[in-house]
Amino acid sequence: MKWLPVWLMALLFSSCATCWRGGEPLRPTELASHAAVKEDLAQAKNIRVYQGLAHPQRDPEVYAAQLQQVPHVFFGGFAFHRQPLAVSPQLIADVVNLYSDASSHQVLASPKTTCAGFHPDYALVWSNSRGRRVLQICYGCHEWKYLGPGGVLHTDINEPAYFEKITRWLPRQP
Repeated sequence: MKWLPVWLMALLFSSCATCWRGGEPLRPTELASHAAVKEDLAQAKNIRVYQGLAHPQRDPEVYAAQLQQVPHVFFGGFAFHRQPLAVSPQLIADVVNLYSDASSHQVLASPKTTCAGFHPDYALVWSNSRGRRVLQICYGCHEWKYLGPGGVLHTDINEPAYFEKITRWLPRQP
């Protein structure tokens, strides 16, 4: 058996880190941030769910046409259909409960070579006297991204939460 040169082995192992889907539970800093977000979510009222427009890098022609033809709004720098989806309060509660469960998160494994870059398929949006909050869900990257007055919490969605729950509740759009 012929051995690979050390530099090639190092390159292979380091490149595997960029495609690893995570698996690491949240660290203490992320857990503390998640606890604050969980508390904020527990007080959320009037959450609306918005569907994202096409992916600007993966489908640039479709995205450009949607920007011209589809009424849209921007949340956290990404375009979404202006009209929120008609979803049940139970679905919203299920998504909020899933996000609030720290075990549905993993340490962000970034960068990823399996996606065309973070682009949320859905956003949950709500406001209170302290400002607007946005929870973005990216199916391409399998990531959660919370944006609020206190900052940003960006994590991976673990596989059971992703495959067995969130993508069944909010189906991936073509």
